[in-house]
Amino acid sequence: MVVAGVFLVARLFPVFIFSAPAALEIVAYTGAFSALLAAIIACTQTDIKRVLAYSTMSQIGYMMFALGVSGYSGEESAGYSASMFHLFTHAFFKSLLFLGAGAVIHLVHSNEMKDMGGLRKLMPITHLSFLIACLAISGIPPFAGFFSKEAILHAAHVNNSFIYWLALITSGVTAFYMFRLYFSVFWNKETPAHGNHHGEGTWLMKLPLLLLGAGTLLVGLIPFSTFVTADGIPFHTHFDIAFSILPVFAGLSGIAIAWLLYQKQNERAEKISGSLGGIYHAAYRKFYVDEVYLFFTKKIVFNLIGKPAAWFDRNIVDGFMNLLAVITQEISTLIKELQSGKVQGYAIYFFSAICALTILFIYILN
Repeated sequence: MVVAGVFLVARLFPVFIFSAPAALEIVAYTGAFSALLAAIIACTQTDIKRVLAYSTMSQIGYMMFALGVSGYSGEESAGYSASMFHLFTHAFFKSLLFLGAGAVIHLVHSNEMKDMGGLRKLMPITHLSFLIACLAISGIPPFAGFFSKEAILHAAHVNNSFIYWLALITSGVTAFYMFRLYFSVFWNKETPAHGNHHGEGTWLMKLPLLLLGAGTLLVGLIPFSTFVTADGIPFHTHFDIAFSILPVFAGLSGIAIAWLLYQKQNERAEKISGSLGGIYHAAYRKFYVDEVYLFFTKKIVFNLIGKPAAWFDRNIVDGFMNLLAVITQEISTLIKELQSGKVQGYAIYFFSAICALTILFIYILN
C-alpha cells in the first residue's frame, strides 16, 4: 500500500502527459527532493524500523521522479518502465529488510541499534539475507536494485541533468545509511552473549528470508521494458557499462564511509555528528516537519476553521434541528386531543372534511 501513490500516477500517466505535462515536472522535482530529504533523515535515526521507513520514503521518491522525467512512447518512456521496475524490485529487497529487522528485534527485544551489534554469528542466515538486501538497495551489481536504479538514473540523465545529479547524491547517501544500519546491527561490537537467545527462530522465519534473498538476486535480470511500458508497446533497453560506473562508485563510496564509521565501535560517528550541531539535530527531528504540521493544524486550521465550524454546527445546525423538534412536539400536543377514541367524533371530523372539500371544489370550479 505504501506505493499506491506511485501506482496511481502511473495509471493516470496518459492523462498527465497529454493534458497536464507541467504536473509531471512537479512530480519529478517533488520526488527527487523527497528522495534526498528522506535519505538524509534516515542517516540520523537510531530505530531500525524508522531507518527502513525513511528508506521506503526515499525509494518512493525515486519511483516518482522517474515517472516525472518519462516520455510516452518508445525509449522516451524509459522512465515509466524504470519506475515500475524499481517498484517491482523494491518489493523484494524491502520485504527482505523488514523481515530481517523483525528477526533481529525478535532476538534482542529492542528496536534501537545501540542494543544490537555483533549478531552475524548468532544469525547467519538473517545476516546474509540482510547483506544481500543492503547491496541491492545501494545499487551494487548484480543485485536487483542495481538494474532498476541504473534504469532510473539513465532516464533522468537523458531528460533532466539536475535531477540526475540529485538522484546520484541520494544513491550514495542511501548506501551510507543502509550500511550504517547493517554494520551497527551485525558488526560494530563483539558477539553478545544472549544466555536465553532463541537464534533465528524456526524455518518458518528463515525460509522467507532465503526465498526473498534469491528473488533479490534474480529479478533484476527480467527485461522489464518488454512487459511494462507507458504506451503498451515493448522496447529493448541497452545496458551501458560506462554509464554505470559513476552510480556504482557513489554506492561503494557510501558503503566505504559507513565501514569506516560503524564497522568497529569507535567515537568517529559521534564526533562528526557533534561537529554538525544544528544540522544533525534538525535532520534527527525530521527537519521539524512534524512540528510545522502540528502548528499549522492546531493553531491555524483548528483555531481558524475547526472552532468556527464547531460553533456553527453546535449553535446553528443543532439549534435549527432542536427548534424543529420543539415545534413538532408542540403541534403533536395540540393535535393529540383529536384522538379521543370515540367513533362518533371521528365520523364528525370525516364528514366535516368532506363538506369543506366539497365547498372548496365548488368555489374553485365556479
